Amino acid sequence: MPNNKTKKHRTIQYVFKISTIIIICGLIVLLLPKIEGFKYSYQKGMPWKYETLIAPLDFPLHKSAEELAADIEKIKEEQAPIFNFKETNIEAQINKLSEKINTYRTANNGKDMDKIIQKLREIYSKGILLMPEKMDPTKIKSILIVKNNIAFEVNFSNVYTLKQAYETLVKYIESLHLAKSTEEGILSLGLNNYINPNLEYDAGKTGLAIETSVKSITPTQGMVNRGDIIISKNDLVTPEKYKVLESFRIEHEQNLGSTIDRIRISVAQTVLTLIAIMSFSIFLYVSRKRLFYNNRDFFFLYSMFLLTIALGSISYFQHINILTIPVLFFPIIVNILFGTRPALYLLIGTSLLVSYYAPNNYMYFFMQISAGIVAMFSLSHLQRRSQLFIALGLIFLTYILVYGAFTLIQEGTLTPKHLFAVVFLIINTGLLSLIYPALYLVERLFGYTSEISLLEYSNPNHPALRNLTKKAPGTFQHSLMVANLAEEAIYHIGGSPLLARTGALYHDIGKTYNPIMFVENQTGGLNPHDSLDFDESAQIIIKHVTQGLELANKYKLPEVLKDFIRTHHGKSKVKYFYYSFKNKYPDKAIDESLFTYPGPDPVRKECAVVMMADGVEAASRALEIKDEENLTKLVNNLIDGLLQDGRFANADLTFKDISTVKRVFTEMLINVYHARIAYPKLQTKA
Repeated sequence: MPNNKTKKHRTIQYVFKISTIIIICGLIVLLLPKIEGFKYSYQKGMPWKYETLIAPLDFPLHKSAEELAADIEKIKEEQAPIFNFKETNIEAQINKLSEKINTYRTANNGKDMDKIIQKLREIYSKGILLMPEKMDPTKIKSILIVKNNIAFEVNFSNVYTLKQAYETLVKYIESLHLAKSTEEGILSLGLNNYINPNLEYDAGKTGLAIETSVKSITPTQGMVNRGDIIISKNDLVTPEKYKVLESFRIEHEQNLGSTIDRIRISVAQTVLTLIAIMSFSIFLYVSRKRLFYNNRDFFFLYSMFLLTIALGSISYFQHINILTIPVLFFPIIVNILFGTRPALYLLIGTSLLVSYYAPNNYMYFFMQISAGIVAMFSLSHLQRRSQLFIALGLIFLTYILVYGAFTLIQEGTLTPKHLFAVVFLIINTGLLSLIYPALYLVERLFGYTSEISLLEYSNPNHPALRNLTKKAPGTFQHSLMVANLAEEAIYHIGGSPLLARTGALYHDIGKTYNPIMFVENQTGGLNPHDSLDFDESAQIIIKHVTQGLELANKYKLPEVLKDFIRTHHGKSKVKYFYYSFKNKYPDKAIDESLFTYPGPDPVRKECAVVMMADGVEAASRALEIKDEENLTKLVNNLIDGLLQDGRFANADLTFKDISTVKRVFTEMLINVYHARIAYPKLQTKA
């Protein structure tokens, strides 16, 4: 029956994993663009590595992005600004001025007064405009005036600004050579109060005219005829030849799109995606079996794979420059939670597929791999916020160096236009700073624990540890020593020293329920076990594991810390009471379950090392002579005993690791129990 259950469980596991891979693969293929890739790869300044390329068809030469930008700029410069002619208040202003100057009218200057009014009317008829602040009058040759829904072009020099209109009217009055008192009187009337702009700039119509002209720009310039040599083998890809190659590529892609083409492309993309995913799966299976077989971890990692591709696809579907997309976002989260190796596998697999969206595939792949490796090693143990910002600086620097190097190779120089790429990369690395809050969300959704959280849990002021210190101080001191041993051992064999330390601090919190029943908390020579049967005592001791889990739930400790509580004794026996029972009742049948911990045995290497440290630390206190020989013998015998009992059968440990742990424990215990100098007492004179 157990065999059937095991087979059924394995079948479910396989179905789940295969289904996940198929679904992820299908979704990724849907995200990839259904355009046949151009089979030639080329870069400016590099030699053409293929055979001589001859045009298989007639195709137009497409303008480069720079040429199209220049055309647009030219249209903007040449577009005449549009002004609306406003007739309101013109006659009113003229009549007001007429009334004012009539006070200076005489029999001799009547005609001159009429000329002044006529001059103002002439100025208004030509048009007085108020220049927008952003408009440079030196660059304007003509303007369009809309009057009664009819537009007509006027030379800019034929219209007036407010200043020009005022100066023109004043000069005209002075040219009439009126009597001095009359001239001064008219000029003192404040002529500028009667001169108002009647040409109003229409930004909307001007913008619409520019937009219409931009749409009419021809995207091509010239033709390449069928049979023409596009480029010969080993020729350098000059800017001119690059333009021809780009035109050929565009024409090639535009001629595709039939249903058969799409099916063929989808099949090819499915194969490539499967290769990338299967490579990632093989890496996981070979080097991280625990992650591969754990359904939660498996689903999470493949979700990260899909989300990374989805993030990269934004550049294609939303027409955003791909350099702004932070595709390192999810690989860095995997790196923080699972370590460098799984994150590196994820980075390689996703970068291969995301590069599909990039115009310069090789450069983009090189950028992501280089920056990704820098990120992996600078964030392998994220414990402080400052680490993240230092890492972001290093990522940005790597991006800039790689982009700059490739640009110099391809184009031979760096120009101001490349500053846009720098801005895109700044946005990219800026978005990566969202990893910190996203990490908190991931921990809550999936139940993971980062080293940042472990630091919080390892704080002695955590309520669970404060309670342990108060109620079971002896146990807390024991836990501190176990934490020191485990942390140092894990540092030497590889793993998370912080996880080992934090787990060790919590492994015995169940003893706070009944601390006096554990020898490290007993004082005055009283031992409650003396009045109990051996099996009763064993049950009390064993109970600290289940009670520890109750406290862990109360304090909402993460599963990874609960594992240390469950596994620090594994399925071992409470040997002191077990042997005592057998010695006292040699002929009596024994129920071994009464003396056996519920387990399970440890799987994580950190849990296994805490199990060793727990036993070694407790046993070392019982040694009468704590010299190097006795401590070495104690460590070897205790760990070998655990090994022979099968406690490490499922643990991620090698014999070399166990040997290293023994050496580290021995060295640390020797240092702890080293001989101390007896200080002499000060003798007083009689």
